[in-house]
Amino acid sequence: MGKQQTKGEKRMNRTLSAIAWIFIIIGITAVAWFYFFSSSHVNTNDAQVRQYITPVSSKVSGFIKKVNFEENQFVHKGDTLVVIDNREFQNQIDIAEANLESTSQSVLTYEKAVDTKSSDVNIVNANIEAAKIEVWRTEKDYNRFKNLVQEDAATVQQFEEVEAKYKQAKASLSALEQQRNAVNVSASAEQTKVAPAKTQILQRKAQLNDAKLTLSYTYVVAPYDGWVGTKNIQEGQLIKEGQALVQVVSKEKWIVANFKETQIGEIDLDQPVIIKADAYKNIEFEGKIESLSPASGSEFALIKPDNATGNFVKIEQRFPVKIILKESKNNEKLRTGMNVNVSAEKVN
Repeated sequence: MGKQQTKGEKRMNRTLSAIAWIFIIIGITAVAWFYFFSSSHVNTNDAQVRQYITPVSSKVSGFIKKVNFEENQFVHKGDTLVVIDNREFQNQIDIAEANLESTSQSVLTYEKAVDTKSSDVNIVNANIEAAKIEVWRTEKDYNRFKNLVQEDAATVQQFEEVEAKYKQAKASLSALEQQRNAVNVSASAEQTKVAPAKTQILQRKAQLNDAKLTLSYTYVVAPYDGWVGTKNIQEGQLIKEGQALVQVVSKEKWIVANFKETQIGEIDLDQPVIIKADAYKNIEFEGKIESLSPASGSEFALIKPDNATGNFVKIEQRFPVKIILKESKNNEKLRTGMNVNVSAEKVN
């Protein structure tokens, strides 16, 4: 006969049997849940968090005067991140302002000269009118004395004196007309200087604006709200034009999920999805499908596969799907590059 079990051994066997049955039930339940869930949902673990990462570069060369951020700091759009020594650029503004002022004064001088010449022309015109009157008066005397001489009513000497005055009046008129022509030429010459000088003023203003714009480049600002990355610059450091100073990660974030091509027909735009991040097992994030990539991921590769080479092996393609996160305070926990799992109900 076998050895009779003690009460303790019987109790232990019953306990182990109960535990075994519990695990069996849990296993069956898990398999059943997975089967029913997978048959009604589309899932992928090939998904990551995405954010814009923008390198902020310098548009000018110079020494860094001040750095206004720390690593991983949140910044707002327009915040000054880096200040570059601007004394050299301020000097360029001073020079441009001086050139503009000098050119403006030249224009005023030319315009005053034109006004002066215009006044001279008016004076000469007035003298010409007076000279014409004198010619008219002396001509009358000349004709009258000419008739008187023929009638022996006046002496030849008197006629010659009148004739001399008449000729002198005509000569004076001719001289004044020549003087007017000369003054008009001079006035035109001064007038021609005004337009180029005014054009030069526009050029000087453009140079001043360009100098001010260059000065503004000495203040490197954040392009949008977000977080700065690694700090690799220090005050006093010489930087070159176009050198990247820091990278800014945008506040905006989304999910890119790479679904298999066999899954694409089972999802739809604006469809809600559930997201779980590998970093936060107990937090569920919600979102909705915004758009589907126009091509598979392999089509965007630098070297695309060529199936016409004769080495064709059918590989299930994946299509990137952009998912917008639903507003939640937990979204702040997500960081670009994090791996997530995405689940969506299959569409009918």
